[in-house]
Amino acid sequence: MSYIPSKLLEQRLVQFLHEDIQYGDVTSELVPNVPVKAKVISKQEGILCGLKFVKILLKSLNVEVSTPFKDGEAIREGDEVLLLHGLSRPILVTERTILNLMMRLSGIATQTRNLVNKVHKSGQKMIIASTRKTTPGFRYFEKYAVKAGGGDPHRWNLSDTVLIKENHLKLLKEDAITTLLNQSKEVTSFSKKVDIEVENIAELKIALKFSPEIIMLDEFSINDIREAIEIVRTKSKQNPPLIEISGGITEQNIEDYFIPGVDIISVGALTHSVQALDFSMKICEVMPFREGEESIVD
Repeated sequence: MSYIPSKLLEQRLVQFLHEDIQYGDVTSELVPNVPVKAKVISKQEGILCGLKFVKILLKSLNVEVSTPFKDGEAIREGDEVLLLHGLSRPILVTERTILNLMMRLSGIATQTRNLVNKVHKSGQKMIIASTRKTTPGFRYFEKYAVKAGGGDPHRWNLSDTVLIKENHLKLLKEDAITTLLNQSKEVTSFSKKVDIEVENIAELKIALKFSPEIIMLDEFSINDIREAIEIVRTKSKQNPPLIEISGGITEQNIEDYFIPGVDIISVGALTHSVQALDFSMKICEVMPFREGEESIVD
C-alpha cells in the first residue's frame, strides 16, 4: 500500500472529525470529563478494517488504544475489536467518526474478501480489482480497504495509467483507436502503462496491433470473452496483454466470469454500493484520575 506519513493522515482524519464537531459537542458539555474505558464491539462477522486510521485519530486526542486485531483479519459478532482509555469527552466526540470509518472500510474489505475467496476456491489466479467509483475525498481509505480484503486498488487517479475508454474514442473520427494508441506512446512517459477498453471483437483486433499492456473487455458476453482470449493467444504469443474484464460483475454472477485467460476482474460495486459492517461503542468503566492526569482536563 502506498506510504503516506501518519501526520498527513492525521490532518485528513481531523477534517473528518471537524465535519461532526463544527462549533462544539454541546451534549458532552453536560457530563463530566473524566477518565473512562470504552469498547468498540462488532455486531456482525466480517473482515475488520480501519484500525490504522482510528489509532492515528485517537492518539492525536490523547486517547490510548489497544486491540488484539489487525486490519484485514476476520472478526465475529460480539468481538471486542478496540479498547479505549482516555478522557470521556474526546472519546464521545470521536465516537461517530471512528465508527463510520470502521463500518464503511470493513464493509469494503469484507465484500472484497468474499470475491477473492470465490476466486481461490475456483482454482483460478485472477486479480479482483476496484475502480475509481469511490467517494470523493475518501478514495485513499476505500482503496486501503480493498487492499486489506485481498484485492487490488487498480488506478488511484487519472495520471496513473493511460486508460482509453469509449468516451475518448467518440471524440475522434475514423481510426480512433489507431490515433489514440499512437499518440499515447508519444505523449506519455515510458513508465505509464496503456490500458484500452474495447467493446467488441473488431476493436480488440485493432488494439492488439499496438501491443497495449492491458486490454479491458467492457461488458463482453461470456462467449465473446472466450473468443477474445483465443484471439489474444493467437495474435500476441510474445508479451501478450493482460486481459481485464469489467461491467455488471457482482458477487452474485462473478463465478460465471472465472474463465481461464482472464487476468483481472474489476468490480465497481466494491466501493460504490457496499454494505457497511456494523459496530457500536460502549463506555464500560469510569476510572479514577491517574497521577498528573487532572492537569489535561479541559
